[in-house]
Amino acid sequence: MTQQLYLIDGHAIAYRAYFALTAGSGGDRWQTSEGEPTAGTYGFASILMRLLEQDKPEHIAIAFDTGKTFRNELFEGYKATRAKMPEDLRPQIDRMRELTDIFGFPRLEMEGYEADDVLGSAARIAAEHGFLVKIITGDRDLLQLVDDKTTVNLSGSKLSDAKDYDPAAVKALLGIAPDQVVDYKALVGDPSDNYPGVAGIGPKTAVTLLAEYQTLTGIYDHLDDIKDSVRNKLVANRDNAWLSRELAEIKTNLKPDFLLENCSTCKINFQAVEAFFKTLEFKSLIPKLRALAPQFQAADLHQLSLFGVGGQQTENAEANSETKSIIINSEEALQQLAAKLAKSQLISLDTETTGTDPMNCRLVGISFSHEAGSGYYIPVGHVTGEQQLPLELVRSLLNPILERKDILKVGHNIKYDLLVLKNNGIEVGGNLFDTMIAGWVIDPASRNLGLKPMTLDLLGISMQTIDTLIGKGKNQLTMAEVPVASAAPYAAADADMTLRLVSVLQDALENRTPKKSMRHLKFH
Repeated sequence: MTQQLYLIDGHAIAYRAYFALTAGSGGDRWQTSEGEPTAGTYGFASILMRLLEQDKPEHIAIAFDTGKTFRNELFEGYKATRAKMPEDLRPQIDRMRELTDIFGFPRLEMEGYEADDVLGSAARIAAEHGFLVKIITGDRDLLQLVDDKTTVNLSGSKLSDAKDYDPAAVKALLGIAPDQVVDYKALVGDPSDNYPGVAGIGPKTAVTLLAEYQTLTGIYDHLDDIKDSVRNKLVANRDNAWLSRELAEIKTNLKPDFLLENCSTCKINFQAVEAFFKTLEFKSLIPKLRALAPQFQAADLHQLSLFGVGGQQTENAEANSETKSIIINSEEALQQLAAKLAKSQLISLDTETTGTDPMNCRLVGISFSHEAGSGYYIPVGHVTGEQQLPLELVRSLLNPILERKDILKVGHNIKYDLLVLKNNGIEVGGNLFDTMIAGWVIDPASRNLGLKPMTLDLLGISMQTIDTLIGKGKNQLTMAEVPVASAAPYAAADADMTLRLVSVLQDALENRTPKKSMRHLKFH
């Protein structure tokens, strides 16, 4: 299968994202609690996340402008009419560079050249090495790079309206082939970049001329065949035409400093990215990031060892959920877990099932936690063909422990889990503590009684949501269809966070102090 490299036009995407988010709001809502502006950075991060979620690219590199270029020396008025970069966007460009580095994607920059030139040269290098290339941008100038190996994804009036352009799509949009875009710009000029073209020649005339004579050189070689009104304009503006062509042409002969193997997305440092998101308070992106980690790290040889090996740790780098998840899929690993649970005074438990009706769903897996920061996942009902444990073995080893009255069992909406387990022959006895009921007792008016909103509210931790695993709508999966390596971090975090909530909620209950909101329980 042919590999594909995604090349991202950092500055173009930054501008698009910034203005899309600040339109009508002035950007006031896009800042951290300490006042750092974030509209551009958040939009840039969101676009990266959407690409990773939807396209799942194997390779990414990102190019940025560095300042004035050779074009400014060629033509003093180049881009002179453009509005200055908004003051609050300028520092965000550095944040985007920082995020690029944290993701581990090569950052392509060359003094004296624009990002367009670096992208064009990187695309040529990748194509020569057998890669297909997709360029993500908002700049139509890059359509000149389109060919049978290079596609340009061009954003529309909205970021979500982005469209892929192959040679046929460029022809449909402009009426010319991609390799004629430079000559087209030489004729019509470019108001946004402030270079002149041929005064009096518009898009329709330019397309007609190029259809007849193919190139700017062909047009000037056939001036005698062109009607007087057009010929006179071409003659009078000959120098402007050739200057405009030089300004419009993207360089593809540069040698940007990068290696294609370093563009791989399977080496993303998800922990570092999450720390960055937390610094800038991008809470909504964190669950998506955690859901992505197993997908991209599955290509890593370390991750391959998760299958068929009992007791393997998925580690924070996999799900980055602040929970070390441990898959229990061998009898030896289950015996070791049972020994640990038997020595515990407090056990948190949770079940993964195929539905929300405890009387009609199938059990897919059980998760436990007995100490904050780690969780164990026992897969029993996945249909993905991976190594799991028979339910009979799980019952025989865990029932004696779960029935003990000297061990406190906790869960979030634990009644559901107890019914599911009972229907599968697993009895849970002794004292119980339900974190959802405890939250309601403390604040009956709270809207944060679900595990994930309660965890965010009281512990400040954003958890992965279920739809990032199973999707939504007609293509929604059941939990049984989710790979064990992806389900484990999600399930382990549910048990771990429930365990962590217990002490916070117990303290509040014991203090018996009326609370208007559970937000008062936050630890700082």
